[in-house]
Amino acid sequence: MKPSLRALSQLAPRRVELANYDAQQVEYMREKCISVDENDRIIGAISKRAAHCSEQLILHRAFSVFSFTADNKLLMQKRSAEKITFPNLWTNTCCSHPLHTRQEMDGVIGAKRAAIRKLEHELGITAVATSQFQMSGRYIYQAEMENAPWGEHELDYALILRGVGRDRCQINENEVAEVREVGLDELKLWMKREPESFTPWLKLFSLTTTFEKWWSKNADKTTEDNNIYKLH
Repeated sequence: MKPSLRALSQLAPRRVELANYDAQQVEYMREKCISVDENDRIIGAISKRAAHCSEQLILHRAFSVFSFTADNKLLMQKRSAEKITFPNLWTNTCCSHPLHTRQEMDGVIGAKRAAIRKLEHELGITAVATSQFQMSGRYIYQAEMENAPWGEHELDYALILRGVGRDRCQINENEVAEVREVGLDELKLWMKREPESFTPWLKLFSLTTTFEKWWSKNADKTTEDNNIYKLH
């Protein structure tokens, strides 16, 4: 008999020792993510810790912001050494989770509200409205860390933002080590040369047919894609 979500959230994480991790990041592991099925139907709340424990990897909602500057470069961040999952890796502008709250559980608008919250928390970027994001699909993927008992199993809302770059950033060093603005050709060469330097979800996104289209300044900002895709 398959254990309930409540049972999984209580049992599996007990084997994971958190004492050696950054205290602030450990506290964030108490946050309640939104557990969903593969059709994005909400199952319930699950702690960030339980959802990311490699013994279970419960599917949950996430978002990934791709912010492009006025000269069409991608604002990227290097995750801090303090991060529990995938530290010290380069990734897109901002990646995190809508929380199991009334404000952030409401599908696309909830993901956009969560993105606004985390852009400010991680990068110090303020004055972004939900209307500035273009929803560009939901993506299911799974990834595990090689040398730690953590991983990701996410239904990830891809959110495109325009005109926001490094000049808007005041980074939270507990979250972000560094930021860069990178052109498409530069990123391709960098990822080919140093694939181990990037988060697994960014590498998976880079293999999609839509990835290069996001770089286009002329991309249709009015059409939102709500389809669900699987990244492999």
